[in-house]
Amino acid sequence: MFLLGFGGHPVLHDYNYKMFRRQQEELLRQAENERLIRAAKREQRRNWRLYRSGANWLGTHLVNWGKKLERFGTLGDCRPAPLPSPHH
Repeated sequence: MFLLGFGGHPVLHDYNYKMFRRQQEELLRQAENERLIRAAKREQRRNWRLYRSGANWLGTHLVNWGKKLERFGTLGDCRPAPLPSPHH
């Protein structure tokens, strides 16, 4: 009548079954914790990709803006000198 894996005596059977259930519950808790850790890591990677793409976009635009400012700074050399004021 008793399961062979849990001991033949009723007291041992009950004790072994309870220990088996506790071990199973602990394994389930560990598996759930590992699943949560993997999900958190996936979320971090997704956030990092978003941050990296935003940083790349910003960096590209800052470089382009800097190039335009450099060109703007060289225009002063090409402009004619201001005309004297007629009020002097």
